[in-house]
Amino acid sequence: MTWSKCLGVEIVEEVLYTAAKKIQIINKVKDSKFYGSISRADNKGEVKDFIDRIKGMYHDATHNVSAYVLGTGDDVLKYSDDDGEPAGSSGPPILQAIIGADLSNTVLVVTRYFGGTKLGIGGLIRAYGDTARMAITEAGRLKLELFYQVEVSINYQLFGTVMGQIEAFHAVLLHTQYTNDGVIIKILIEPARLDRLHKVLIEKTANKVDLKKKGYIYK
Repeated sequence: MTWSKCLGVEIVEEVLYTAAKKIQIINKVKDSKFYGSISRADNKGEVKDFIDRIKGMYHDATHNVSAYVLGTGDDVLKYSDDDGEPAGSSGPPILQAIIGADLSNTVLVVTRYFGGTKLGIGGLIRAYGDTARMAITEAGRLKLELFYQVEVSINYQLFGTVMGQIEAFHAVLLHTQYTNDGVIIKILIEPARLDRLHKVLIEKTANKVDLKKKGYIYK
């Protein structure tokens, strides 16, 4: 992870990996069946929707144990739930499998149908962890690039000049808002291009431009 200063704010430049596919695998351990379901999820809402869907599909299962990782760096959110299994025996091994694969924005649910043979704490840890790793391997990893959400504020006379540079720097135009004071252009741009775009716009507009970083997404 590397850090740099851009537009007066500290930013992180990095690549994020997530689950490449939404898939499910089955792992048989003694008399129990473990279903590992994995998906990309970019926010808590998508995490909840996926977990709820799996729980709905397997409402008759003994346990639906879940874990997920969202975000990265200082904003990372890690969570696991044992769903009635002995504390630490199921959710944490799934979470560690996600972290060990260097995945983020990923949710994983391991569903267990108890077959009558108790596995013990050690057996549960291995079964849930192995099922999670099998699901991760089957899904594969997808590389996501970081993009910053930026607002460019200018007067009307500079609109053509600024739009030409936005296009030249391969930024993605999100929205154009007209106000009494001028125009606010909202874009997505790669971190490596942002600082240079800012400098060029200052030159082209005689410093009559205001750039504000409003957030970031991964694509």
